[in-house]
Amino acid sequence: MKRFLAAVATTALMITVVPSAQATPTATGTTAVGLHNSYTQETAPWLVDVLDRNPGMIEIDVWTNFFFTNDFQVGHDPGNANNCSNATTYEGLRSGNRNQNLAGCLRNIRLWHDRNPNHAPMVVKVEMKNGFDGRAGFGVPQFDTLLANTIGAANIFSPAALKGGHPDLDTAVQASGWPSRSALTGKFVVIVENGTFELGNPFDNYDTDLEVTDRLIAANSSGALASALSFPAINGASATDPRTGDRGGARKPWMVAFDGSATSYAGFGGAPYLGGKYLVVMTDAHNVAPAIDSRNPAAADAQARVRQLGAIGATIVSSDWTSAEILSYTAS
Repeated sequence: MKRFLAAVATTALMITVVPSAQATPTATGTTAVGLHNSYTQETAPWLVDVLDRNPGMIEIDVWTNFFFTNDFQVGHDPGNANNCSNATTYEGLRSGNRNQNLAGCLRNIRLWHDRNPNHAPMVVKVEMKNGFDGRAGFGVPQFDTLLANTIGAANIFSPAALKGGHPDLDTAVQASGWPSRSALTGKFVVIVENGTFELGNPFDNYDTDLEVTDRLIAANSSGALASALSFPAINGASATDPRTGDRGGARKPWMVAFDGSATSYAGFGGAPYLGGKYLVVMTDAHNVAPAIDSRNPAAADAQARVRQLGAIGATIVSSDWTSAEILSYTAS
């Protein structure tokens, strides 16, 4: 069965001394803001409430249920417990039944996109809580097909688009980097990573990020890379390049996204992480010293934190911040 800057004395001082992300470019040349647990009703009554605030990233927790409901479910715990509507129109996204499966949540995103086709690029971070299981029909290819049938392949910036004419993704980002935010207007970037339950499952030794990576390698070898719509993200901050061991060798050139604790990244030194070439999500940004409120900080404090982490290579700074003024902010 598969299981998905040093601390400164005051905020005012931080605003004064932290270099801008423009001086030390990130993967896309900017740093945007993501919302942790975007799908919960505690975060917002409806998923569209989050989307309308124009965050740089939303996060969805997914459970693979191949025993009972036979679908991908969305919730912090097994089962569907979320703010996604069963609406079929944008106007209905704040009504109807909530607690939809992953297909329903992705259709909410598509309805919002169709109403806002020129939106800023948005990362969709998917934590596969108990991983994929291709043997039961819930593998990465099936996940990619679901993305194509809901959000739409044309609306997703894919691994094939990043690779272009290069032999692999790492060569592509080293040569040309990720596209700028303006070049990604109207696009979603889907990153998929290991889940907490999966990592604690002693019977699962094939982690989600490895499975997504192997999907890319196989699809590329067979000439079908265009059908692969999601990127693997290595979860867990590492001071050095984490693409070693199982994540090294043939897999390394296909892993170009990273996710981990902002506090850890901030402790690694002042240079942009891994040269600023990669898509890097820095989570729990409020905890970086000096800590600020995790839900409703002053906008100036949160925006200063975004600039601080952008200077060390964050593409996305993530927290539980919910205000539109913060979520729609980008540092450049």
